[in-house]
Amino acid sequence: MCLFHTTKEIIDFLNKTNKSIGLVPTMGALHLGHTSLIKKALIENDIVIVSVFVNPTQFDNKTDLIKYPRNIQSDIEKIKNINNKILIYNPSIKDIYNDNLYVKNFDFGFIGNELEGHFRKNHFNSVATIVEKLFNIFKPSRAYFGEKDYQQILIIKSLKIKSNLKVEIISCPTIRETDGLALSSRNYLLSEKERKIAPILYKTLLNLKNKIKNDQIESVIFKIENEFKLTPSLKLEYLEIREALSLKPVKKINKEKKYRAFISARIGKIRLIDNIEL
Repeated sequence: MCLFHTTKEIIDFLNKTNKSIGLVPTMGALHLGHTSLIKKALIENDIVIVSVFVNPTQFDNKTDLIKYPRNIQSDIEKIKNINNKILIYNPSIKDIYNDNLYVKNFDFGFIGNELEGHFRKNHFNSVATIVEKLFNIFKPSRAYFGEKDYQQILIIKSLKIKSNLKVEIISCPTIRETDGLALSSRNYLLSEKERKIAPILYKTLLNLKNKIKNDQIESVIFKIENEFKLTPSLKLEYLEIREALSLKPVKKINKEKKYRAFISARIGKIRLIDNIEL
């Protein structure tokens, strides 16, 4: 296992080889969702790089950034337990941005403005800025992302086209706890009581999936929204069905098209998202 803190160090190392690179970008606080991406990357590439960098421009407020879970030593141990030949890139903000902490404006259009794009202004531009930087640094053959952040995968695929990047974007299934909760670094911030409530997101998606077979989408969502209002500690931000590739809103299911259901809710002060294929 090699740990690098600067771009120069890892580039100097990579210049000595001419092998395929698999990149797994993370913000640390690794869980089984991350390790599933790493294991897949190991199968498909000669070299695997895991970046661990909490990107400050992706946070809507400083409090969320400060509270975001960080434990680089734990992350290193988890990676070493998978394979001790994995390269870990854990740069400083200065190494990534120099003295210019900026967000590039990509204009992703409709898919960038809907759902997460509506509730987290400029979020996807921030994600794309750091991902483009990582792609340009490492020029990976493949990059791996989890479908829990499905909309983000669409954004990165769009980034690939916009920036003419020669990388294959690999989307991997969401990994869940036994009670259905999608694994997320933010889960570490939940209190014991909040953790017991959290599986409601996945259960709601399954409920929606089952009920739209016999009912109109709008009426089903309306009923579920009213159910959420009965629990004061829960605040539903959105629950929607969208076309899988375009994210266009859906009023009626066409069996020849692919769809996904998306949900975002706050449990106390913690914001969680999830989605499933329909």
